[in-house]
Amino acid sequence: MPLGQSMRVQIGELILATSVIQLANGFFGTFISLRVAIEDFTAPGLVLSAYFAGFTLGALRSGKIIEGIGHIRAYAAFAGLVAAATAVMPLLVGSLAWIVLRAIVGFGCAGIFITTESWLSAKASPTERGRVFSLYMVGTFLALALGQLLIARADIEAAASFNVIVALFAVALIMVTTARPEPPRVSTEAGLLCSHEPHRSQ
Repeated sequence: MPLGQSMRVQIGELILATSVIQLANGFFGTFISLRVAIEDFTAPGLVLSAYFAGFTLGALRSGKIIEGIGHIRAYAAFAGLVAAATAVMPLLVGSLAWIVLRAIVGFGCAGIFITTESWLSAKASPTERGRVFSLYMVGTFLALALGQLLIARADIEAAASFNVIVALFAVALIMVTTARPEPPRVSTEAGLLCSHEPHRSQ
């Protein structure tokens, strides 16, 4: 059955919000790699790989969180977690602190993507699900690529780049928590899609 106008708006808002997240992620991944290169860290490799450790843990544990508090609260919690960890990074510049904070960012991002994908899966009808996820993947891929291009305008040594990332996550959080659509019944059947493979660059 084709998607109604209201459902298209609901799904579009969610895809747009997650594309904003990916815009921040694309910029963040490139920025943090360059920033770590100029810092005198004792374990720069661990700082970069901590994201993936957190992302893996988030992929394993976020389903239970969504089941416990629902999609909107889970999305808000994960996005808020990422924003808070990112905001603290310029205040605690060091290998150990950034390893922990990057792991938190990875955990939160995994939670955001699982929340989004299970939400889309529940909202879209079986006959429209392929089209919906195609739009989702195209939108997030484009945003991820665009985010990486923004690095040309960034001052790598300034704290302003962290502020931009926090602002983008906050915008996505506002878009989801103030939208009119009702969340679906709790379902975490949808796992992470291949659209998140570019995070390896982080």
